[in-house]
Amino acid sequence: MHLIYNKIFLEHKTNVHPERPERLLAFKNLEGSEIENGEKYLRLIYDGNYIEKIKSASKNEAYLDADTYTNERSYEVACYAVGAAIKAAKQNDFALCRPPGHHATSNKAMGFCLFNNIAIACKWLNERSKKVLVVDFDGHHGNGTQDIFYSTDKVLYLSTHQFPAYPGTGWVNEVGEGKGKYFTINIPMPPYVSDDIFINILSKIIPIIKEQYKPDAVAVSAGFDGHKDDPLLQLNLSVNSYYEVGKLLSANFKNIFACLEGGYNINVLPHCASAFLMGI
Repeated sequence: MHLIYNKIFLEHKTNVHPERPERLLAFKNLEGSEIENGEKYLRLIYDGNYIEKIKSASKNEAYLDADTYTNERSYEVACYAVGAAIKAAKQNDFALCRPPGHHATSNKAMGFCLFNNIAIACKWLNERSKKVLVVDFDGHHGNGTQDIFYSTDKVLYLSTHQFPAYPGTGWVNEVGEGKGKYFTINIPMPPYVSDDIFINILSKIIPIIKEQYKPDAVAVSAGFDGHKDDPLLQLNLSVNSYYEVGKLLSANFKNIFACLEGGYNINVLPHCASAFLMGI
């Protein structure tokens, strides 16, 4: 698994915000990757009205909600982030892209997210008859990804996250509906959960999913804001948790790709991501 990065991801920015270019600049000596503008993939999830809304907001440098900003380059950058996600899905790599995506629903930008990168990549795989497991270990619940795939059995969504916390979703009774019933698995964790409980939970459930669901690909929403030093949450994970998650996934699955989600302590973010890669 290699990192997919392009300096265009630095162009989405505002004055003061936790989701800022410095998150990627903290990774030293990153090699640039050739990525395509992923605008053509947006229609896998989004209709024309939503796409125009994001494009217009970017042109006017508007906020889409109290937390979710745009500047004049944001729409273009977000399209390249989608392109990076598709490339990661093709190559089993890690898209080190921003803005993140897992809070964006099919009709609402929120939680720093404009387009749901991982969901678009999953839908692209679905169209190639691939069944996908999403493992979202970001410290916040990926409400957008859950919402997009809530009624399908082609994507199984598994999330570990602090609860209660933003966005307030992800309780155990949210299990899917229709064909998607029981294809959503939420594992809400109280504040101050540490490595032992986090890894123990995943070590028990991942092999069961492997045996019963048999996914063709695993899509990882790789958020590192569960680390004990992250400023936005109160989980108590160490860098070693991310190494263990990577090792667990690689021991059970062959086709794994990832997209960067959260992680807002720029001093520890590169170490967390590197540990995950080493585990893989």
